[in-house]
Amino acid sequence: MSAAKTAVERRIDELAVLWLQACESPDVRLVVWRTPGNAARMMAAFFEAQKHLQPAPTPDLFQDFDAPFETGFGYSRALMDALRDGYATSRAELKKQGLPIDWRSAHAGYADSASGALAMFQSFAEHYREQMRYFAPVLSPARVASDADLEQWLDAALRAPVPDRLRLCIVDHAEDKRWQALAERHGKAVRVIDAPVDMFDIARQTAAQASGGAGPGMAYRALLADVMTLLEKGDAAQTAARADKAMKLAERERWPDQQVVLHMAVAGAHLKQAQHPEAIHRYRAARECAITAEAAANPAGTSLVMQTWFGEAGVWLSARQPLRASEAYAQAAQAARCVPNAMFALEGLRMAGYCLAQDGRIEPARERYLAAIGEARAMPPGDRPMTTLPLLLQDMLRLQDAPRAERIAQCAPAYQKQVVQALQQAEAQSAKLGPQPPPAVLERIETELLARYEQAFRTLCDERERLIGGGDVFFRKVVAIGRDYLHPAWNGVPEVKHPLDKELPEWSQPPQFAQLPEPGDLLDGPAPAAAAEATL
Repeated sequence: MSAAKTAVERRIDELAVLWLQACESPDVRLVVWRTPGNAARMMAAFFEAQKHLQPAPTPDLFQDFDAPFETGFGYSRALMDALRDGYATSRAELKKQGLPIDWRSAHAGYADSASGALAMFQSFAEHYREQMRYFAPVLSPARVASDADLEQWLDAALRAPVPDRLRLCIVDHAEDKRWQALAERHGKAVRVIDAPVDMFDIARQTAAQASGGAGPGMAYRALLADVMTLLEKGDAAQTAARADKAMKLAERERWPDQQVVLHMAVAGAHLKQAQHPEAIHRYRAARECAITAEAAANPAGTSLVMQTWFGEAGVWLSARQPLRASEAYAQAAQAARCVPNAMFALEGLRMAGYCLAQDGRIEPARERYLAAIGEARAMPPGDRPMTTLPLLLQDMLRLQDAPRAERIAQCAPAYQKQVVQALQQAEAQSAKLGPQPPPAVLERIETELLARYEQAFRTLCDERERLIGGGDVFFRKVVAIGRDYLHPAWNGVPEVKHPLDKELPEWSQPPQFAQLPEPGDLLDGPAPAAAAEATL
């Protein structure tokens, strides 16, 4: 007798049935998967299952395309490049499986348009018609410059003669129904699948299935799944009631680390309802359990202590008590050093300074910020960009000269506005060329677009350098730290990278960089631990 299917496997089967029903009509050209916002991993598992499960739940091949969307012609080209590159890298595996590897149309001259991309997809589907019924590209751009332009591209794709062996897929969420207007506009050509996928429900079903066996661990997992579901869907009282049931089991089994998890879940539920005293109480109870776990040499104990301090600090900040929040963040930084975790130590000190600044305590805030710089100094250079160091530097600039720091920040939306205008012009020009745009004309449009990008970037850099150069000595020293610790062109937050991803030596028009003093006296203060303890 075969083993019972897991909750995930059962949900994959349900999604497969919904897909097969949606594709019954020959009019369907695009399928919108509408799911809860937390279902992305489940949908990814469903798409992958069609490639790896034997037998596959459906006779179709789903392929994810996450190329970013900037312009319609650029997106079309990126989709075709992704399919071409994926085919090239999979040829060895196809050959191993005894499948043909002679799809010569991969390098045909398809137009850089929605119509051209669909023609290439159709060619691929036709070539492998023995292995699939439909080719189902899942369009999930990692970044979208303009929602309206992406919708316009989909409109063009649906107006084109979409091949019969192709079914495009996109995903939206039940909370916003992003593609509802598109579905209504195209009628029978678009089918919406309301997919009742909820990861909390799946987790609870999985835990319930596992708890069919013996042992307190299985029973605890079922209770914990209920707690997490209530944290998402219930109120604080419901979450606390279920957590306390699980707590009794964790106490009996002497699992202090799991007690921490439960207390922190309930604290989060109280915080959602702005029940600040109750949340503080739970975070402190969690810390007592974390200290117990630490004393018992639990490998997670010290990290759990740190997390409870960060949690408590967040509650104080939410309750608009910045001094209490600053004290808790400083304790979180100290706990982070014990882990050790320099990234969280820096963040704890940064937030401690931020809270003091919110209360108008300028010099104590600056001391915290400088102690955080000391944490960054001790890090390997490659780790610094992955921390909140850029935010720390911007906080220091704001503390020193708030109007100037704000003008530096506002350069970013001004730059983005110029980029959007350039994109809109390029899209308007390319739209006039129809479904078979002449390559030479597209090349000219793209060249002009990239030139406008670079000009906008140069304008931003020039303005920021002017503002930096007008700052006082301390202000310019902070920028100098950014250029020493992050990269030589750092000029504030929000950070704007070169639009063509070029390194500084490759910039066609580097700005006239402001003259900056050496920041040595800001970096040569007391050691991080001493600096933090001095102001506790």
